[in-house]
Amino acid sequence: MLRAVNVGGRKVLMDDLRRVAAEAGFDAPSTLLASGNLLFGTDLAPAEAGQRLEAAIAEKIGVATDAMVRDVDDLAAVMAQNPFARQAQNEPSRLMAMFLSGDPQDGLGVLESACAAGEEVRPGPGCLYIWYPAGAGTSKLTNVVIERRLKVRGTARNWNTVGKLRDLLK
Repeated sequence: MLRAVNVGGRKVLMDDLRRVAAEAGFDAPSTLLASGNLLFGTDLAPAEAGQRLEAAIAEKIGVATDAMVRDVDDLAAVMAQNPFARQAQNEPSRLMAMFLSGDPQDGLGVLESACAAGEEVRPGPGCLYIWYPAGAGTSKLTNVVIERRLKVRGTARNWNTVGKLRDLLK
């Protein structure tokens, strides 16, 4: 999952992304939606695959981005450990998994002042689970705020997309 592509002028065409991934040695690259969700096969560890992908995208497309690479087991763990089961069932578009580039340097308490009424954040395996009862679009708890306060990079996907990605990797 690529961070911050196809927003704010950082355009990456999915055809180009698939081509670059294939040229970088990844097997059968495919994409889901136009938001930087790339699926591929590799024998590399997720961190190494992410570094290779980031370098290839920067070199061939000219966009610097972070790649949060997760394998099928990682996504299955994220799905299984979701603390918001009711929300995932009833309003999956308002539940986000924010995949992180590393462990947060500060506890989640630093996010409390940015949370609106009813918003909740819980830690997960390599991610944060974020419940936005009024939707993420109007929240002050943005990716930028989360990254600045936790001193870690991340990219968020709604629960529908997380499930689709996991299912496509099976």
